[in-house]
Amino acid sequence: MSLSRRLQADLWIVLLSAIWGCTFVVIKRALQDVSPLLFVLTRFTIASLLLYWMVPRGAMRRGAVAGGAVTGLLLFTGFATQTLGIQYTTSARSAFITAMYLVFTPLLAVVVKRRWPSPDSLLGVCLATGGLYLLTRPGDTGGGFGPGEALTLVCAVAFAGHLLAVDHYTRRFDKGAIAFLQVAGVAVLALPAAALTEVPKFVATPRLLAALAITSLLATAAAFYILNAVQAWTTPTRAAIIFAAEPVFAALTSWVVEGESLTPGAAAGAGMIVAGMLAAELSPLRRLRADEAEA
Repeated sequence: MSLSRRLQADLWIVLLSAIWGCTFVVIKRALQDVSPLLFVLTRFTIASLLLYWMVPRGAMRRGAVAGGAVTGLLLFTGFATQTLGIQYTTSARSAFITAMYLVFTPLLAVVVKRRWPSPDSLLGVCLATGGLYLLTRPGDTGGGFGPGEALTLVCAVAFAGHLLAVDHYTRRFDKGAIAFLQVAGVAVLALPAAALTEVPKFVATPRLLAALAITSLLATAAAFYILNAVQAWTTPTRAAIIFAAEPVFAALTSWVVEGESLTPGAAAGAGMIVAGMLAAELSPLRRLRADEAEA
């Protein structure tokens, strides 16, 4: 793999981290004009229509459809709980708690692969758990661990499961097909969920239309396409480490746009979560370097 291609991949992933980080504020503001699950439904319907044209002919095999159903269910659970939760917490706190999926991933791998986590992964879990406490303790932030934080924590677990499922199915089936099917699956699941659980609200304000354009076109359709295109030029470990910057971008955006700021204690907690995410990736990074040295 050439250095230039790896550098290109890293830069694209930094851009994706910035886009995804900025969407926390964008979504929180848009929810003043639309009900949460209707927003998820609209976002993923638009994105799935765009991704459909990128699927190669003959890629929709039975196994791929099953894989799309599993990854779609996990992705829907993640985005639904995240969108519901962000109504009750700040954009920055939502971003840092969501990012804990990188810490939960090795824990879920214990169940799926029956492999005990490495010391680095356990260190990452301890750091992130301590950081979550500092980020959400009532005496420091005034909010504590409420419904918004609880829903977002469920989101992080769902995203961890989604990461493992995507890794499993994209090794066996066409990546474009899995990308389309999981995004379409979110739209399919969001329709009955929105109809049964909420009073629909949709006020087509410029703020909402801009949010749908950003989240559907950039943060979903384009992001999936770009990630699939460049992932062969880098490694999952490098990508995961770069994605640790996503909540940092979210915190900066919420500070600039909304004037939200973290107290010193909450900022220390956010830093511990990022440190935990990085620690959880140390063992894979060491194995990668060892493999490269032997090659």
